[in-house]
Amino acid sequence: MYLARISLNPKRSTPMDQWASMGRSVREAVDPDPDSDARVLWARVSPTTLVVSSDTAPAWGKIPGAYAATMQPPPRHTEGETIRWELIAAPTGQRGVDADAAEPRPRGKRVALEESEFQGWIEAKTAGALRVTSARWKRLGGRPARYHFTGQAVVEDSEALQELCLGGIGAGRGTGAGLLLTSTAPTG
Repeated sequence: MYLARISLNPKRSTPMDQWASMGRSVREAVDPDPDSDARVLWARVSPTTLVVSSDTAPAWGKIPGAYAATMQPPPRHTEGETIRWELIAAPTGQRGVDADAAEPRPRGKRVALEESEFQGWIEAKTAGALRVTSARWKRLGGRPARYHFTGQAVVEDSEALQELCLGGIGAGRGTGAGLLLTSTAPTG
């Protein structure tokens, strides 16, 4: 597993709101075979920083506007450790599931959640791995709307947390949503 932080020149890179275009560039940089099942998650955390988590080392020079990169293994945390977490996501839920219908649909329509539902959404998505102690978010825009979540949590299961970091959270993983980033929280 690789976790790469790629520095971008915002004047030469894909604009922040062009998630599908950036997603194609990231995918091609990590694995140019479109039929491959290589795992890739990415997030544009600022106009000048792209973070990529992948099975193989990204050829970051193939990403428009990239001029430098640092790669490291994803962090591992122990149970009981207090961590900072960060996530760019498009929180959605299923609506319209009618269990009483003659032929119930197995899934309802996926719709964007209201901000009042975000706390419950993040707690449900991280249940078993983290106990979220604080969560904040800021709207980034787009359709469905993307939000930048940050906060602190206590690690409940380090293996489950590792799986969340590797597999992603929520919808839109191919277009820059779902990458959970963690770091040790400062003490004191």
